[in-house]
Amino acid sequence: MTGNMSRQRGVTLIVVLILVLLVTLAGIAAVRSLVVEERMAANSLDRSLAMQGAENVLRQAEAIAQSQSLAATKNTGFTAYTGSNPDISYDRGTFSATDCNSNGTDKSPCVAGLCSQPTLACTPRWESGGTWGTIAVADGPTGTNRNFQYLIEFLGSTYACDASDPDDKNNCSQYRITVRSPTGGERAFVQLQSYYLALPR
Repeated sequence: MTGNMSRQRGVTLIVVLILVLLVTLAGIAAVRSLVVEERMAANSLDRSLAMQGAENVLRQAEAIAQSQSLAATKNTGFTAYTGSNPDISYDRGTFSATDCNSNGTDKSPCVAGLCSQPTLACTPRWESGGTWGTIAVADGPTGTNRNFQYLIEFLGSTYACDASDPDDKNNCSQYRITVRSPTGGERAFVQLQSYYLALPR
C-alpha cells in the first residue's frame, strides 16, 4: 500500500512540474508577443509622425515656391540663366545642362534646396544627394526639432494655369517639390513628392 502511495505522489509531482513548465512557456510567449506588439505600435506611431512632418514641410515648400513665382524678380532665390542669347529674357532658374557630370549627377545648380531646371538624362536629384534645404519640425514624443529636407526644382514658366481651358495662356510656373524626413538611426523614413503649379495673383 505504501508503495502505491509513493508511486502516486511521484506521478503527481511529475504532472505538477509539467503543468508549471507549460504555464511558464505560455507566460514567456505572451511576454514576447507583447514586446513585438509594443514595437509595432511604436514603429506605426513613428511612421505616422514622420508622414505628418513631411506633409507639413511639403506645404511650407509649396509656399516657398509660390512666393518665388510672385517675387518682383521671378525666382529670385534660384540661380540665374547662364546662356549667351541676349535676345531672350529668361527666368532665374532657367538653366538646364546639356550633359551630366561624370558620376551621372546634374550640372544644373541647386542652392539651399532651390534647384534650376533639371537635366532629364541625369540621375534625379533626390537620388543623388545635392544641397537640400531644411525646415525644422517639432517631434511629438521627444519635444525636440527634426530637420526635414526639401528640394524645389523649377520646371519652367510656360504651363497652362487652367488645363481645362484651351484658350488659357501658358504663363504659370511649375515646380517639382521633394521632401524627406531626416535620414539615419532607427527612425521611420518618409519621402514625398508633388508637382506644384504656382498661380499668378
